Amino acid sequence: MKKVWIVNQYSVTPEYPASTRHYELAKYLAKRHTVTLWGSNFIHHNKTYRFSKWTLIKKEVLEGFRFLWIGAISYKDNGVLRFINMFLFAICFFVAGLFQRERPDVLIGSSPPLFTAFSAMLLAKVKKAVFILEVRDLWPDSLIDIAGGRHKLLISLLRWMEHVLYREADKIIVLTEGIGDRIHQKGISQDKLFFLANGIDIETVTLPSDPSHDRQKIRESLGISNEDFVCMYAGAHGPANDLVQLICAMEMLKEEHRIKIVLMGEGIEKPKLQQITKEKGLGEGILFLSAVSKSNVHKYLNCADAFLICLKDVPLFEGALPNKLFDYLLHEKLIITTVRGELLNFLERFNLGVYGNIKETGEHYLPEVIRKLAYGEFSVSSISGKDIVSKQFSRENQAETLAVMMEELIKNGR
Repeated sequence: MKKVWIVNQYSVTPEYPASTRHYELAKYLAKRHTVTLWGSNFIHHNKTYRFSKWTLIKKEVLEGFRFLWIGAISYKDNGVLRFINMFLFAICFFVAGLFQRERPDVLIGSSPPLFTAFSAMLLAKVKKAVFILEVRDLWPDSLIDIAGGRHKLLISLLRWMEHVLYREADKIIVLTEGIGDRIHQKGISQDKLFFLANGIDIETVTLPSDPSHDRQKIRESLGISNEDFVCMYAGAHGPANDLVQLICAMEMLKEEHRIKIVLMGEGIEKPKLQQITKEKGLGEGILFLSAVSKSNVHKYLNCADAFLICLKDVPLFEGALPNKLFDYLLHEKLIITTVRGELLNFLERFNLGVYGNIKETGEHYLPEVIRKLAYGEFSVSSISGKDIVSKQFSRENQAETLAVMMEELIKNGR
């Protein structure tokens, strides 16, 4: 058995309302290798500590692998404290890893943040391990697209780190074809890239045993009638998600009283979104829900009539394939995406969704797309979303594919 370390500052266990990609990969990889997953004791998604805030390092044994939680300082938004949090986590991980007796055969560093991936690269060199870089989101490209060209010195530093990471990695995991294309355009060989999409752990998904009854019960608890048409968004409420366009769309649809939008999740933009909704008098049409755990999320998704994937309309996100897509697919309802590109191509290939954006005119104008959906003017796919997920995006199968790739790297001496 080989020893595999995976580090992602934002790794969490399934009870948190966030992506559990690395937890699930670790669980299945542990069936054939010794696996250690590293994450932060300060949980980004709900801004709380898992253990005491004074914890420096804490070990848990979970489903056949060990999870090492590293201490970190807290923060509330995307300000200076978050930057310090990311930088200190990278340093603490490097030091903690350096003093571990175990020498990993493979070390996977996931980005963002680039600081964590960079420290993983350095530690892999010290430990003489195969280094695999995973790119979940392109930094600093996404920072520039979302926040503009401010902080030029920081961006220059990140550009240098990105260049070094691409050069030194033995393999680069990309989550979408779009990310792979962007990295290839930066001069990286296709042979160095390894596609491992987002996915879902089918084994742990709990769909409602009585969908009709549970749907009725949840809708009643939310004050939603049987006649209402519900579009649901489940996920982060941050700058990258541009959820304000959903509020603008509902402003155009305020006379369509049966159309409702449910926004479920947390994020730094949520208070602002709630305030805008209140100012526009849209409280009856837009409902905000707190984030729910992975074990409960499908109870709420079950009460929707359609789903929304909302992202800022920038070129970077044309290569996105968000993890929430796979949860949505299990409920076999049409999906509206506010970005074109890889996601839209996927939805159109299987007739599973449509494109709409508040900046568009005509048939792709977001309020018009929502209205048509509510009145049944789009056909529903005969292809099962559940089948697509189980065949193409099963986390267990992905872990098997990843294991084979790692073993080949070790066997061939990288």
